[in-house]
Amino acid sequence: MKKQWVSFVVVVITFLMCCGLAIAEEDVIKVGIMYSLTGTGAPTGKAQSEGALLAVKEVNEAGGLTIGDKKYQIEAVVRDDETKPDVAVRRYREYIEEGITTLVGGTFAHVSTAINEQALDGSAFVMVTNSIEEAVFRKENKAPYYFTSQGAVDAIGRMTSEYVIQTYKPKYVIACLPDYAYGHGVGVGMKQVYEKYPDIKLEFIWTPVGTPDYTSYILKIIESKPDVVQMGQWGTDGIEILKQAYELGLSKHTKIFYNAIVISIAAGIPPEALNGVTMGMWLYHDLSQIKEKDIETYENAEKIRAAFMKEYGEQPDVMAAYAYIGMKETLRAMEAAQSTDPAKMYQALLGSPDFQSFKGPGTWRPDGRPFYKYAYFVGEGKGTEGRVDQWDFSKITDFFETEVLCLPLAEMGYE
Repeated sequence: MKKQWVSFVVVVITFLMCCGLAIAEEDVIKVGIMYSLTGTGAPTGKAQSEGALLAVKEVNEAGGLTIGDKKYQIEAVVRDDETKPDVAVRRYREYIEEGITTLVGGTFAHVSTAINEQALDGSAFVMVTNSIEEAVFRKENKAPYYFTSQGAVDAIGRMTSEYVIQTYKPKYVIACLPDYAYGHGVGVGMKQVYEKYPDIKLEFIWTPVGTPDYTSYILKIIESKPDVVQMGQWGTDGIEILKQAYELGLSKHTKIFYNAIVISIAAGIPPEALNGVTMGMWLYHDLSQIKEKDIETYENAEKIRAAFMKEYGEQPDVMAAYAYIGMKETLRAMEAAQSTDPAKMYQALLGSPDFQSFKGPGTWRPDGRPFYKYAYFVGEGKGTEGRVDQWDFSKITDFFETEVLCLPLAEMGYE
């Protein structure tokens, strides 16, 4: 009898524990976080993951999401796409099979493009937080519930080209870009601008992803003698090409404009290799130059900077900041929709499209992209002597506002 009683108690306790666990699970909403934690994109992917996780932590510590009359905590389910489209597709399918229909991620453009193709059936709300080709956001190509907090790579080509033309008045420009979706998107944007200036010669040099030695490409640029070279490699490729450009003395022969740099790339480059390089940026930790012009944008940027310093002890990489915004906006969509249904979340975000960011006021467009007041920040690279700490690699010289950040909706097929 004693043994039977003990067995009965064990069964009851187990049953109650299971009931409690089920109740706990009902109070949790799972959200996928997928970035390149290994492979070429790893330096950026780690920072992105940290940004998304910080946003989740802040929401949870504030009490979670209110849906109906209940509070829900967010559980992040983190996975690695290994900087490979086929791996990302497998991970996406795993999420769907597990009932996780909200995903925040995206480090490399070709990987995020593969996810868009998987989401064409409307199976998930997807917020990628990197730049991808503009063609993905055309109405006929975009998955129905697909967003990006950063935008299209074509815009990088347009914005930087506008700046280079206005600032340097070049007659001959070489675009040295990576030979994959990201680079080709930038190239499309550059052509859109340079076609308006037939007197300027534009030439392209394409470098394969993972190139260990850029000597031949850099020497070709030196021999060609352009007025400006616009570079745009990413991840470890960006680190390597700027190192080797310095070693080969490229800046002595032409003006280097690096289209898009972030902390995770700058941190791997010797200070002397960035000295005098002009670079485009979406964020920098010191935006004090804008304080008098736009206090709200400055305070938003400071809020994000302080949160990252408190949590991780370092300044936010811009890709981490875009991941942070992407997750915050995803969770806002969920709460506004009062649902985890991808279609309802999508409509809720478009129904309340305005938000604040470190780039000024942002507004979601029907094509899934945001329009930010400040398209780009431009900075001059600092050498060893000009730096006050390990994050101080540039001085902001311009807050660039331009309509070319996004093509008109009519051109994207939405009007």
